[in-house]
Amino acid sequence: MSAGQYNNDRDRILAATDLVAVIGEQVRLEPKGAEFVGICPFHDDSRPSMCVVPAKGFYHCFACGAHGNAIDFLINYHRIEFREALETLATRAGLELTRGPRRDEAEVTRRTEILRANRLAATFFIRMLSGDAGVEGRRILDERGISPELAERFGLGLAPDAWSTLADRVAERSASGQLVDGDPVPSPEVFEAAGLLRPSSRGTLIDNFRNRLIFPIRDELGRPVAFGARRIDPDDEPKYLNSPESEVFHKGRTLYGLDLASRAIARTRTAIVCEGYTDVMALHGHGFENAVATLGTALTREHADRLARFCDTVVLLFDGDAAGRRAADRAVEVFFASEVDIRLCSLPEGLDPDELLRSEDGPARFQTAIDESEDALRSLVKDFRDRLRDSSGVTARQRVVDEVLRRLDGLGLEGLAGVRRKFVLQHLAGVLGVEVGMLEREGTPRPARMVADAPDSAPVDVAEPILRAHGRRRRAEEGLLRLVLAEPALATRPIDLGDGARPVVERFEAMQFEDPPCRSAWQCILDGAADGHVPDGSDLVASIEDVGLSRIVAGCFAEGYRQIRDLGDPAVSDPGPLLEEACRELIAAIDRDIVLADRADLASRPVRSADEAAAALERIRAAGSDPAAIKRRRSGMTGGYDSPDRNSGPPVDRTDPSDTTDHESSHDHDLP
Repeated sequence: MSAGQYNNDRDRILAATDLVAVIGEQVRLEPKGAEFVGICPFHDDSRPSMCVVPAKGFYHCFACGAHGNAIDFLINYHRIEFREALETLATRAGLELTRGPRRDEAEVTRRTEILRANRLAATFFIRMLSGDAGVEGRRILDERGISPELAERFGLGLAPDAWSTLADRVAERSASGQLVDGDPVPSPEVFEAAGLLRPSSRGTLIDNFRNRLIFPIRDELGRPVAFGARRIDPDDEPKYLNSPESEVFHKGRTLYGLDLASRAIARTRTAIVCEGYTDVMALHGHGFENAVATLGTALTREHADRLARFCDTVVLLFDGDAAGRRAADRAVEVFFASEVDIRLCSLPEGLDPDELLRSEDGPARFQTAIDESEDALRSLVKDFRDRLRDSSGVTARQRVVDEVLRRLDGLGLEGLAGVRRKFVLQHLAGVLGVEVGMLEREGTPRPARMVADAPDSAPVDVAEPILRAHGRRRRAEEGLLRLVLAEPALATRPIDLGDGARPVVERFEAMQFEDPPCRSAWQCILDGAADGHVPDGSDLVASIEDVGLSRIVAGCFAEGYRQIRDLGDPAVSDPGPLLEEACRELIAAIDRDIVLADRADLASRPVRSADEAAAALERIRAAGSDPAAIKRRRSGMTGGYDSPDRNSGPPVDRTDPSDTTDHESSHDHDLP
């Protein structure tokens, strides 16, 4: 189904959506006046470059230009389709979508089908756990201290003790074309691709999970992407059986419980990472809702990068000395690769989290263990620290330091560069009790990480260079455009400039805008005004297909919003004077360029006699009083500067040399 068929639903859902809450579940946001700022997740951001404006329902990054509403954020951040984003926000808001015509099968991607198969299977497993077949499963959960409320929160289910209960239902309903929640049931082959069914020895499809408790593994949107299955019968092997990797599930990037833990992680700025499903549930059940688990793997860089969007510190739980040493090695490697602090926590008496929490004063003892967790770098080098303390000679101490650096270089220290490397070396010097100078050595700086290196970041299109209008003309065009983008009603507001009151849209044609982004935006405004509805800034930005143009216009929209906001209370403030001033400045800029073009044209004509020279000089004087402008312009280049080849070479700095005012480019600002 196309986005156009959902326009009414789109408007209803965006109106009911808390944009700050949606983005805040993935990015830590800090309030700044009426807005919020945060690290942009769409590029390798090092400072808060993204601004979220709840009053206008949009976000905008002043560094990479990422811009949009809540739907756009979900699409770009989670790499999902428009319909998936709409359904997700509808569920959050408690709204139902208007069911339109059934989608063309070509529109249903394999990824969408697998996600739907997982969702249907999750519902099936939940019903099995609550029914007659789930008696033994419910008993086991009760023994482990997992309440029905906690089981419901995590979506626990049960696979029945039968060969093909799920397979038979899927085959029957898929063949009959029966609709569930308005959509057909995917084919059995899709359930097989999701790891829910598998071929039997006879070539038929049977259930992959049988007689097991089911733990749905969900993405950050709460959608089941895979399943973990724990045996009910002690004789069954293995103890845990997990879904295979698929188009929607990669265990090295997925964290169990993150959909439920993200808010608590962002609030506490700390994530607790444990090893098992039941450990996570036990922690949540005792109030430690910032807990997640890896899925049979050590903490990876992808895990750490994902958690770094929410927090500053990751605490790893592990058991035993050998496990601790391995955890320290891996943790330091991840620490070097990702910008998050990692601490190691060894629970007392070798207990696992569930056992500790259920003991006397368990929650308090667990909190103490978390508070006393050790810095991963300190844990890794503590043996070296002891050896340094026992070393009496300079040579012996230098040998220990060299050994430390070789160990750390193998884990990634040599890849650090810049400020982070300096901080790490200072920290390491403090841990070892040596001068920073002993640790300084030439390293091989790691190339700056590009967005494409991060598999979980939304792809950012690279815009083609845009030849902008010269500085004064561009600023005049943007000055008017900013106001109209922020307040669409200004486009049709009559303005009297001494020639009678006329609406702004009647005063300027699109071709009078020389700057390509401004021209594209103004054309959209003119089209909307002709249809009786000037588009909102966010909608207008979305309508511009060229990535580079849309980002520049989005920056104008964000700046225009701030300009209108700074006027104060809309009930008493009037943007009319700003609008009139912007119109006058644009008219003056257009007239000035016409005069300069005429003068340049006159100056370029050949002079064959004294009379012609005198006449040409008179025409130049009549054209204006800025003779220096003749040198800067060529005939036919009204409103911009010529370059030897307009279709090749690097972008040209087109700021007007005659304009000595200290201005900033409209798309290169600090945050408010």
